[in-house]
Amino acid sequence: MSARNFWTIFLKILGIWLVINGITTLTQFISAVSYLSFNEKENFLVFLYIAVLFILIIGVYYFIFRFFVFKTSWLIDKLKLENGFDEGNIGFNINGSSIIKIATIVIGGLIFINSFPLFCKEIFNYFQLKRMFNDNYSSGWIVLHFVKTVLGYLLMTNSTFVVRFIEKQDKEK
Repeated sequence: MSARNFWTIFLKILGIWLVINGITTLTQFISAVSYLSFNEKENFLVFLYIAVLFILIIGVYYFIFRFFVFKTSWLIDKLKLENGFDEGNIGFNINGSSIIKIATIVIGGLIFINSFPLFCKEIFNYFQLKRMFNDNYSSGWIVLHFVKTVLGYLLMTNSTFVVRFIEKQDKEK
């Protein structure tokens, strides 16, 4: 495996990992905005500030995904990541698709392992607080952790689809 192939695989894995973790950041941002109270005078300015900040966050994650997953060769060239390797090849005899598939399974497993216990905890809290207070306890975190659990499971079980999608997008570029 050449140094360029190593960096390509590494950057694609890093990009996918950062974007998947960005889902948590975006949902936390949305939930924090829902708890803000607005004054009537400053309503428009606060809304504009929040909208710009939200678009900025989505833009950053879009560019991370675009450059790290789909434009890795440009990123390798600009950052000069191939420099510093004495030999042209690194001692791996594994296909790049296999490494991306393994990384997708590992990332999916980590997401599943991190979100499933939180999902169970939020369900327990929901029923416990509903029984104690008879109020409508917010189920937003339950939905978030459920989606992350399902996403982790799907990444583990459908890793070949993810690899084909990445390779298809890479060939089109």
